[in-house]
Order: sequence, then C-alpha cells, then structure tokens
Amino acid sequence: MIQLNKHSAFDIKITAEKTNIAQQTKETTKNQDNADYQLSDRERNKLSGKETQKNSEKTTNSEMPEYIAKMIEQLKELKQLLEEQKEQLTQLQAQSDQEDEAIQAQIEAQANIVSSTQSQVIALVQMISQAMKDAGITDAGALVSAIV
Repeated sequence: MIQLNKHSAFDIKITAEKTNIAQQTKETTKNQDNADYQLSDRERNKLSGKETQKNSEKTTNSEMPEYIAKMIEQLKELKQLLEEQKEQLTQLQAQSDQEDEAIQAQIEAQANIVSSTQSQVIALVQMISQAMKDAGITDAGALVSAIV
C-alpha cells in the first residue's frame, strides 16, 4: 500500500495542472489533415496585434515627408549621443582624484559637450515641429514618440 502525505499529493496535483496548462497553451494546432502545425512568428504577431501596431507606425511615417522622417531619425541619434556623453560625464565625476587639474578640465569640457548637445536636441525638436507645421501635419504623435 502506498502512502502519500498531503505535501506530496499537493505537489503532484500542481505538477499535473502545470502539465495540463502547458499542453493547452502549446502553440501547435491541428490542421484539416490532423497534422501538427506551428504558427510562424508573423502569424503570431498578426494574431497578437503587434503587426497592426507596426503597420500603423509605418503608415504614420509614410504620411510624413521624407525630410521630416530623416530629421526625426537624426533626433533619435542625437539623443543616443547625448546619453553616451552624459554617461562619460558621470564616469569622470565619479573619479576619486577630482582635485587634479587635468581631471577638472576634462569634467568641464565634457559638461560643455553635454550642454551643447542638449541645445542641439532642443533646436532640432523646434525645427521638426516647424517643418511639420509647414507641411500641414497636425498629428504630433511622431514628434512626441521621437522626443520620448
């Protein structure tokens, strides 16, 4: 006779439930011929709505003149550069021998570079905003997504 304590029975039940759930959520289905069929990445994206989201982004970008799209791309690159420069400044400021004049000069120079890049980002955002207004684009979603 086999004896199971409460914990063993509970563990077995949980394991059985997990197996059952895994089998239910398995992404293979049967087609008309009862052959296994696994959804492709594209099909999964379509069913989950990810493809629709990507298509709406492409539509928004395709409605925009090419020069504005390039400006937005430049803005994204400039923001990435700004983040890298801020990281370099943080690393310089974290050095223990900040009293050294050479390090002080490097920190000051890097701070000036960060400030200059921030000014460039602000100016580019203003230029993109004006270009969108001139082109008659009222949907600022593309600009907001580039800024954020």
